[in-house]
Amino acid sequence: MDEQIMITNPELRHILDFLEEMKEKLADPDQQIKTSTGDWFEQMDFQGACNIFNRRLQKKPWVIVYCRTEDDVQNTYKCATGKNLPIRIRAGGHDHEGECTGTNTILIDVSEMDWVEVDENGLARIGPGNIFKNLTTKLAAEGVMIPHGTCATVGISGFTMGGGWGPWTRKEGMCCERLVGANMVLGDGSKISVDADENGVPSLLWALRGGGGMSYGLVTELRIQTFKLPKVLVRFEIEWNPYPEIWRDLPSREYPTIDVVKAWERVITSTQTSQLIGTNLKVNGQPAQPSKAFDVNNVYHNCVMYGYWEGTEKELKTFIKEKFASVAVPDAQIKINHHHGGTDPNSKEEFGEYLMSNWARESNNKIVEALHQKQEVDLVLTPEQSDLLDQGKPLPPDYDDPAPHKITSRLVDQKGLGDEGHKAMIQSLTSPLILKGNRQLGLFTYVTLGAIVGDYYHKNPFGADSAFPYKDKQYTIQYQTWWNLETYQQLIGQNSKVNNRTNRALDWMEVARDYDIPNTSGAFISFKDSSIPTKTYFAQNYEQLKYIKENFSKDPLNHFRIRKSII
Repeated sequence: MDEQIMITNPELRHILDFLEEMKEKLADPDQQIKTSTGDWFEQMDFQGACNIFNRRLQKKPWVIVYCRTEDDVQNTYKCATGKNLPIRIRAGGHDHEGECTGTNTILIDVSEMDWVEVDENGLARIGPGNIFKNLTTKLAAEGVMIPHGTCATVGISGFTMGGGWGPWTRKEGMCCERLVGANMVLGDGSKISVDADENGVPSLLWALRGGGGMSYGLVTELRIQTFKLPKVLVRFEIEWNPYPEIWRDLPSREYPTIDVVKAWERVITSTQTSQLIGTNLKVNGQPAQPSKAFDVNNVYHNCVMYGYWEGTEKELKTFIKEKFASVAVPDAQIKINHHHGGTDPNSKEEFGEYLMSNWARESNNKIVEALHQKQEVDLVLTPEQSDLLDQGKPLPPDYDDPAPHKITSRLVDQKGLGDEGHKAMIQSLTSPLILKGNRQLGLFTYVTLGAIVGDYYHKNPFGADSAFPYKDKQYTIQYQTWWNLETYQQLIGQNSKVNNRTNRALDWMEVARDYDIPNTSGAFISFKDSSIPTKTYFAQNYEQLKYIKENFSKDPLNHFRIRKSII
């Protein structure tokens, strides 16, 4: 009876036919194909393979195919669409709305396509499955770099097609500005190579330069022009209004949040701060006091500035002393990462191990360490955490661990926020939806302000010929909420107190998304929020991207279709 059902159900018949055909086309089908069939252990293994970085979203493809070559991608795509099966493509799995995968789809996973080759002219051929931890280490070994991101496990392909903001943006622009060629599989299953030359930038390549992923084809190789890695590169952070559980014994003057934000803005908009090659400012949200009227000059949020500095530590300290004199902090609140990451021949470290992922994430391990020292009885530790803390050792970084989260964004206009914009942004971070004690439970709500303005766009106001629409903005405002990192969740399962609070944190995200903040506009596709209209992400370039999709992707049936793709 079951066999008869399998034969007569068209969808299941197509999946069976797909599997049979792909077993003939792949070099190692037993390793390259994963399905939910098999015993309980095999099904659990498949469930693990389905996971993406945002653990808030759980989707289950019919089949996952781990492609190793361009032919694998082409064959998988043609076989799936030939049998009327929908497809998705995944590299790093960091799409914040989970659009790199899908339930009841064929998932083309390119994470094993991780080659990197750099020629004598600094042109890098990069497989789409490279994540930054590995990619930047390989490039640094050649003495070159690209404008990478901060999170070690983000994949290069989606990052570049989304624009590519990171710690090099002020000096080198977005990563998409350096994309000079790509290989793709188009909607009709054909392979194509597109490259910029003396005649300009082909339409498809222009669209890949910040026009979003998936829409135009399946990318199987990126060609990115590198730059020379500086000999000396210093990574640093400065903290204002520190949390008492982290800085227990440090007397510290508090500064109004608005003073910190304005000091940071003065630095990034200056034409005399070239050595600060990239930076962001994290401002943590806090509960509002219902009985107290909001006064923008008398609210004090925890703020952390992160930066990449091209120069010496001595020069950096002089810079901080001069440029942040109005909000000066003790030396203990200025942290200089001893993993510099330049091309100093005496350095043996791997560049990708120290990308400062804390630019984008709050650390749950910092809270765990602080609560352990206070002997909080409700604290749940993994055996590994207990062993390390009992030995007096720090917990390893957890910034790159998958976790449930929600992101949304907007950008600050060229003229700056102004008085009303500053007030509204800071007020949005002071909310009754942010509950006291959230941090202690591993629930974090904050914004990161990511600098765009700097030497690159001062000198190239239109950037390269790219689809990224927000080159003239001062910085991004990225609202974020994250909770319970993966290891903690696994240990306590559903019995987490944080579950009493996540709905309100997500409500805060929706309020923040729609908050009236003067002198802001747009949204950044890399910080994807599915509730924001697609046109908002691409602004003045939206119509041109639609034209390219319709006329060059050879995809009349829209096989390259996700919620935020160009249609």
